[in-house]
Amino acid sequence: MTLLLKSMREEIEFIFKKVSLMILFFIGMPVLTLWFAGAYAHEYVNDIPIAVLDEDNSSLSRQIAKYFDDNERFKIEYYASNREELERLIHLKKANMGVYLPPHLSEKVLRGEGSQVLILTDGANVVIGNNAYAGAAEIIQTVAAGTEIKMIEAKGSLPNKTATSMTLPFTFTDRMLYDSKLTYMNYLIYGFMTVFFQQLMLSGLATLIFRNPKQTAGDHPFTRLMAKVIVAAALLMLTGSLAIYMINRKYGVIFAGDIKLALLMSSLFAVAISAVAILLCALTKDKIKFSQVSYMLSLPTFLACGYVWPVEQMPSLLVKIVKLIWPLIYFSRPFDEIMVKGLAFEAIRQNAISLVLYSIVFMPLTLWVFKKRFTTDEITKCNEDTSILIRGEVNL
Repeated sequence: MTLLLKSMREEIEFIFKKVSLMILFFIGMPVLTLWFAGAYAHEYVNDIPIAVLDEDNSSLSRQIAKYFDDNERFKIEYYASNREELERLIHLKKANMGVYLPPHLSEKVLRGEGSQVLILTDGANVVIGNNAYAGAAEIIQTVAAGTEIKMIEAKGSLPNKTATSMTLPFTFTDRMLYDSKLTYMNYLIYGFMTVFFQQLMLSGLATLIFRNPKQTAGDHPFTRLMAKVIVAAALLMLTGSLAIYMINRKYGVIFAGDIKLALLMSSLFAVAISAVAILLCALTKDKIKFSQVSYMLSLPTFLACGYVWPVEQMPSLLVKIVKLIWPLIYFSRPFDEIMVKGLAFEAIRQNAISLVLYSIVFMPLTLWVFKKRFTTDEITKCNEDTSILIRGEVNL
């Protein structure tokens, strides 16, 4: 215990002597979190530029166009003269969506014949495309239902309530749990934070290890390495908690979880990812090479951790490989759901157990590789120095 506390004090003193480490441990999490959160400061994608081609030019078609222009999600920027121009505006990214109101639209509606309003969306951008399509579908369905109600009222001289019940025999209501607005901020930010924590933990721990790798690999390597892990994890969890407080106050990000449970999962993940960091340090034996490898792995590990795409929808073999080699898959989504949904420990018990098992299996292996890689070099150098000395004595 005395060696552990002494080693921790040495690591803290070293951090306060290095400006780069102070920035990494004390500023990294809050700055990265606020920076990325700022990109999603708006709750929805609004004022999507659209183009309208009205070949009917009737009161109905003009009313439909007005519905789009009055909706906060859309902004009519162009009125096209033909379909080629409408598609060209979308192709040139001057408009993200086109609304085509065909000729004789009003006449066909009044005669009870079928007619279609064509919505052209830019599917190259999924975020804008999905928002535009959802908003357009809602507007068109509302206008269509309202038009049909008026027609039934006019033809049968029925009261509005009766006409509405004939047109809409049933409706549905919904209750969106946890994030009622379905905002991108609440969906993405905690997942980003887990990646920030991972990368800063990898980078910070590598810097502490490469400070004195041979001394660390000497006597009591486990204690010395754990001192580095504890210091790095504690500082990043402290500043991570500050970052969560800041985005909750500034952007209203949902925070409904148990902070103790979030810290527990963060601690378990910190130990698990430390095993990866120690192994990469041992294999690369160079800070620059370590950084290149770890940052190269950051994007694929995030994409395959089950956050941006459900684990259940990924190939089973890929999921097994990811679970075997990288612990983020046990941490990223559970951490988000703790914060947003307020999950209890029972709901994430299996993920916590998986992180513990990952550490139990990989930590002894990485410690063995680390000690072997760095102490072997020292022994080899010592043998080479001895051989040179012996050859010198013989020559003498």
